[in-house]
Amino acid sequence: MQDDSTVGVFSINAVAEATGVPPSTLRYWEKAYGLIVPLRTEGGHRLYSQDDIERIRWLKRKIDEDGIQAGAAHKLLASELQKLGIVTDKAVARGAVLILVAEKDPITAELEEYFLNKAGYDVHIVLDGRKAIETAETLGPDLIILDVILPGLSGIKVCKALKDNPATAGIPILVFSVLDVRDRALDAGADAFLLKPIDQPKLIEAVKALLTEKAVRSG
Repeated sequence: MQDDSTVGVFSINAVAEATGVPPSTLRYWEKAYGLIVPLRTEGGHRLYSQDDIERIRWLKRKIDEDGIQAGAAHKLLASELQKLGIVTDKAVARGAVLILVAEKDPITAELEEYFLNKAGYDVHIVLDGRKAIETAETLGPDLIILDVILPGLSGIKVCKALKDNPATAGIPILVFSVLDVRDRALDAGADAFLLKPIDQPKLIEAVKALLTEKAVRSG
């Protein structure tokens, strides 16, 4: 007889409500780390088990309370599960670099995503400032591209909040705006500034430079 705790019965929205982790983040964690992979119905809908929910809660506690990034939290959970013979270390190997784009205009965000995808990067888009902070803390992206004019909280304030938070301070931030606020952005902790409209070569060049600098700092 199958253990009820391993049976997939909870929808992604039910899991999001129970754990406080948004559906978009659950989908990204599944794709990026392969550690919590729900069952699928014939129609393609995700069904999570009680065990899945407890593991998601564990991850969220590590991220919220211990201040570690999502990738590190998944590695810790994988280590615990490996001791039980449940997963291998291959389950947490994230592929492409993840870039978080915080942009008020969905069309501009999609254009940035297109250029970044072509360059080989994964992209996660948010459309307001507070969501940018929440998502940065949850996903632990490799780089953040911030618009200045964002609903909820300006890009300058988002930048300062992220740089003041030990859990996100090490993430490079590129402020990208139609407003020439280079000095304000750099004073808030931004690592680079670009003026819109989008210039694909300059955008990709700036992203590569910031990621290279991050790799050098990390040793």
